[in-house]
Amino acid sequence: MPNPPFNGLYAALKESLNALNFVEILAKRQFQRANSSGYSSVVLSVAGREPTEIEVFLGIRINLVEELVYQFTNGLRDYGPFSTTLLVSGRKVAPEFPYFYRLAKEADVHATKQQILSFLHQYGFPFLDKHQSAKSLDALYNQEVAQKSFYVINEFHRALRGIILAKLAKRPNWEELVEQYRVKLQKKALPEVQMQNYEQLVNFLKYHSFS
Repeated sequence: MPNPPFNGLYAALKESLNALNFVEILAKRQFQRANSSGYSSVVLSVAGREPTEIEVFLGIRINLVEELVYQFTNGLRDYGPFSTTLLVSGRKVAPEFPYFYRLAKEADVHATKQQILSFLHQYGFPFLDKHQSAKSLDALYNQEVAQKSFYVINEFHRALRGIILAKLAKRPNWEELVEQYRVKLQKKALPEVQMQNYEQLVNFLKYHSFS
């Protein structure tokens, strides 16, 4: 369990984020702000006790993407409502900010809160606002498909979400993109069931219109 200073930090962040329309999801140590397509979130990853180490993640969920992609992955049913279309560490958004925030004593709470809020206001919130649309996420996911993505680690999940986002964004070279991901996944020699899931999603999207 986190130490008492973390509880104080969490309460202080809750007060500030509630004022910005973020709602606490205590069981997931995150705060969510709803929008027309899903929600954006600030997630706290916690490790250790003395000191407690905290890493801040930024999440974006587009409901249409997640409700569809869930059918083609082996995701846990209870986790479904919390799956994110994009989840990135704050250090990838602003490398100059600390990787971890360390809390050892109550006196650390105020300074750590200010550091986190400074990151969020300067970089975190603008990043969430910029990438909450399917069109923006399509550009982020599907740029240089042959290369590793800076923001998305799992290549199978990138391919699934990538082709859904491209369809939502009405990308004109959608079929070319599908083939690029297909070739990339084949080279990785994924389990047959994953390749089957990819092809099933492709076939669904071919004949489905989101408009």
